[in-house]
Amino acid sequence: MSKFSPVNGWLHYTNRSQQSTETMNKSRVDRRVELNFQNASEEDLGQGFKRYTWSPGVRVNSNEYVDFQLKAKSNEKVISAGYLTDPIDNIYSVQTGPRHPNVMLVTLHNAATVDLEVYLWLVVKE
Repeated sequence: MSKFSPVNGWLHYTNRSQQSTETMNKSRVDRRVELNFQNASEEDLGQGFKRYTWSPGVRVNSNEYVDFQLKAKSNEKVISAGYLTDPIDNIYSVQTGPRHPNVMLVTLHNAATVDLEVYLWLVVKE
């Protein structure tokens, strides 16, 4: 269905395809992985900042969506997160953001035709 819809005084063109209820309710996430500060290497970045890294990496299968929950200590605030892959290939961040003050959520999609190792990092401030 196509239509124009007003938003803040502007008309926006929307082209929404009709989806079945089954498709709309199906989650795009294939797997959830929790990475905790207790299993991470910790690097002091100075001025109250720290970086956590997890090794070994996590294997993400071809065409798989994975939610990573990166957990810091309860007295730490998450600032940013990121990832590296081996080998370098088409893997995309679907979303990244704080879930709680000390938990960062990173959702990745491996669009490559091969499985990849993903190495995540998390920056926090005490």
